[in-house]
Parts: sequence; structure tokens; C-alpha cells
Amino acid sequence: MKIVFVVIAVLLFAVPASAFARGVSSQDLLEVTYSGPVFLDAFWTDRTSPPPPGEFLEKVEVSPGDGASVLAVTLVNRGLSDITSVTGFLTLPAGFRASGTDSREVVATSNEVVEAGGVFILFFQVDVLDNTSVKEYTGDLKVNYSRIAEVGQFRTAEISFPFILTGRVILDASATSRLAPGESSEVAMTLSNKGSAPATGVVVTLAGSTGITETVPNASAISVGQKTFDIGVIEPGQSKEFQTTIFASKSASETLQTMNLDIAYGNAYGVRKTTTVPVGLIVQPKPPESVLSVAPADNSSNILSGKIVDLNFVVSNIGGRPLSDVIISLKPQSESLQIIGESKWIVKEMPVDYNQKYTTRVYAASDLISKPTSFDVVIEYILSGEAKTETLSLGAYVDGEITVRAYEIEVTYIGGRPNITGNLLNEGNVLALFTTIEVTKADELVAFLPPQQYLGDLTENSPLPFSIPIALKEGVTEGVYPVTLKVQYKDNLRELHTFEVTQDVPYRPDTSATNSSANEASSGSLILPIVIGISAAVIIAVFLIRRKKRSALTRTLAVSKENDENIESVLDRQIDRSDDRK
Repeated sequence: MKIVFVVIAVLLFAVPASAFARGVSSQDLLEVTYSGPVFLDAFWTDRTSPPPPGEFLEKVEVSPGDGASVLAVTLVNRGLSDITSVTGFLTLPAGFRASGTDSREVVATSNEVVEAGGVFILFFQVDVLDNTSVKEYTGDLKVNYSRIAEVGQFRTAEISFPFILTGRVILDASATSRLAPGESSEVAMTLSNKGSAPATGVVVTLAGSTGITETVPNASAISVGQKTFDIGVIEPGQSKEFQTTIFASKSASETLQTMNLDIAYGNAYGVRKTTTVPVGLIVQPKPPESVLSVAPADNSSNILSGKIVDLNFVVSNIGGRPLSDVIISLKPQSESLQIIGESKWIVKEMPVDYNQKYTTRVYAASDLISKPTSFDVVIEYILSGEAKTETLSLGAYVDGEITVRAYEIEVTYIGGRPNITGNLLNEGNVLALFTTIEVTKADELVAFLPPQQYLGDLTENSPLPFSIPIALKEGVTEGVYPVTLKVQYKDNLRELHTFEVTQDVPYRPDTSATNSSANEASSGSLILPIVIGISAAVIIAVFLIRRKKRSALTRTLAVSKENDENIESVLDRQIDRSDDRK
């Protein structure tokens, strides 16, 4: 009986783990000697034949009402013989039909020779009907096949297996706000999932904009606020809203601008996908008296907090008429925003094609970090002999600074195991989010590179220690070895940054274990002579006692011989004397 249980256990362990996870037929589990096809996986794909060597079948999403689709059923030849001439007869559940028919039985064949233990795929062409639900289903599959050694004889395997109608993620976006020309506008955007499967881990990045009005080829609208948004999960039929700040130039007035949203998400299979969705933005007409425009230049829409930085902007004459005696004044709208450099400029003549960059220096306090702000650009001028004044808005976004430094890097033994230890210091003024560290190069020191470590948020001006366990290379001796560390983190806009440092790291073998062994050896060397001495003393004592007894016996034998007595009489007298003494 024990032998039977052992055989059953061995055969069960031989079944692939995925087979148990996917539901092997009862025949496979009960008949431990079963040799034939067993189920491995089932998914929807866009092919009707196996891919070329080295490539994999792509899993595609399928929704109710998609019509003609391909269900790939992966099987394994669990047996000791090669098989061929495989034909699968799949009985579909309600909601599915064989393509182009009203039958719920669909047939697929494979004429390739499947080696013992080999994997093969049956491609079933299925129509997915409108009334089918997104959920898991069960298919009943009968597989006819022939073993190579049994030409002309067919065997049959009956398998019930699960498959899922996944649904599909369909993302769309819209903007509900209009843009004011020459100003920064708060824009609410809505991202909707119009599909039948949830979109998971959705991250949206504002990629850029394009003017689509032919008469204004240089029209543009740019994002000056947050550009990356973690949306999370969007269930089918649901929407998520987020807000950003967008600046539209004066020249973009009365145009439709398109801003691309780069979207990353997980589909119904959990596979990471990317798509680009355009959003239309309507720019309102500019006021009829406006003849000037102001726009940021050289990426000056981002101002670094806590430092004096350059602010560049461009003033353009878009009115089609020359201006004279122009005075340009720059004023911040927030008390936490200060102009350190020049704030007023005088232009004697401003012709029709005037387009000039102006530069000053500004300082933004830390309370503005991660907030949009703006400057008022007040322009006084003479137009056709009449004095006019315009106040235009120059949008900006205040960002924090992250500067990471690594120091005190060394090899330290923790619990008897070597670690590369050190400290990270964020010398900026905002958190470094989702910080990770990893050893990317230490060829002379470690046997293999350790995995990446997650450290969390790196607070400003607060050291963060790290400890990376390593496996030392065989034969490493005391010395200094080059080590390269890569630190990655995200800023408050969720943009990824990478910092690398290469440093000569001192290594000294751990002597604590060696000293302990030496102490044990020293104690052992002291104990050993003591044990030997005691053993020798015992041996000598036993030897002397035996010698004394042998002498007494010799004297007794001599007395017996001298008196011509037998030994028993002599011994009896000695025992009597001993009793009298007592």
C-alpha cells in the first residue's frame, strides 16, 4: 500500500502546476497512469496558427458582440509517446457560436507531431454574441489523437476547462473648459472608460498640443501646471476628472487646439498598455482692443522654488499696426513671488513684426511649491496717437528642488553578513518620492548583483540610511573596490529621475568569527592536558591497586606451600582473622 501512495504522489507532482490552477479534468486526477492531452491555458488571440519560433501569441481583449474571434486552447501531451492527428471538438456555452454557423460545437485540428511532454495549441474560431456577459465560462472539449506507434488507432480525451470573456478597455477624454487667449486657464479634463473591462493603474501624461486651424499655423496651447496624474482604476462606464493649468497664446484665439494625453494602463489580462488620446480645447476670441501677446520662453514657465532663477518671456505685436513709446512692467500676483532683477522696460518703437524676448530674475518662496502662479505684464503704448494700456497674464508653475547625495558608503557586517551601507541625503526642499536604490556594478567585490531595494520617501535635509546585503566574491581580500549605485525617485509631478554614484568602497574581512573560533581553540587546548592528566592518574591508581593485590596473593601462596596446606585452608584462616579484627 505504501508503494501505491508513493507512485500516486510522484505522478501528481509530475502534472504542471498550471494544470491544477486551470482545472484538470477528473479523469486526469483519478487515473494516475493517464497518458494523453491535458489542459494548460485558454485565451483570446488574433492568430489562427502557432507563431514563428521565438515568438509568443499575443493575448487580446474580446468584448460582447465582437463577433468572429479566436479562442486559443493550450494543451500538454502528458505521456511517454509522441502524438499526432489531433482534432478538438469544443462544445461552447450559451452566448458563443462556431463562426458563421448556428452550432455551438466548433472544431479545430493540429497535424503536427507533438513530442512527449510537448505543448500544442488548438485555435477555435468562435462568434461572440451580443448578449454574452463578461465573466468566466466552462468549455467541454473532446480531443481525438493518435500515438505515433499506433498508426490508424485513435484515442480520446475529454476535458472541461475554464475561459474568460475579458471585455475591452476603451478610453476617451474631454475638456469642459474654454481657454482665454494670452492667459493661463484652469482646465478640467475627464477621462472615461467606455469599454467593458476595467482599466487599472491608469497614469495620464500631458504630452503637448497642436493647433489645427490652417490660417494660424503657429497657434499653440501649452500646459504650465501639473503634467502627470495617477488616476488609478477606471471601471467600465465610469469617469475620472483631473485639473491642470493651460496657457493659450494670443495668436491661438478663435482656434481649436488639440492636446495629446499619453495614457498608460493595465488591460483585462493585467498587461501594461499605452495609448494616446487627443483632447480638443477651444480658445476664446481675444478682446478686440488687444494688439499684444505675452508667452513664456525657454521653459521659463517652471520656476524653481528657493533659488533666484531666470524668467524669460516674449512680447509680440500681433495687432498689425506699429506701436510707439511702449513701457512694459512686470508685477507678480503673489506676495511669495519676488522680482529680483529688472521689472520695467522701455521700447521706443514696436513695428508690426515685433517679437522680442525679455529676461529678469525672480525668487519663489517654498509656500508656492506645486502651485500655479502668474505675473501681470502691464504694457502702456501709443497707437495712432492714442494712449492705451493692456494687462496681460504670464502663467508659471513653481516647482521644488530635489538634490540627492550619497555618502559614507562602506562594507559593514550585520549579523555576520556583509552589507553595502551608507546614507542618502536630499539637499533640496521637497520630498523625493518612491525612492529606490540598487547596486549596478561591483564586479570585483560581489559574486552577483543584489536586487533593487525600495526606501520610500526621501525627506529633505534628513539622512536616510540604507543597507544592501551582498554575497562576496570568492577569494576577496582586504582592499578598496569600486561600487556603482543607482538611485531613482519621482518628483511631485511623478516624473522619474535617476542619480548614479561610483565610489571606491573599503572592504575588511570580518574578524569577529575568527576571534571566536580562536578563543574556542585556546580553551580546548587548555582543557585537553587536564583531561589527559586525570586519565593518567586514574590509570596509575588502578595499576598500584592491582599490584598490591597481586603481592598479597603471592604471599598467601608461599605460606600454603611452606606449611604443606592447600590454598583453601590458608584463605579460610585469613578470613577468620579478618572477622576477629572487626
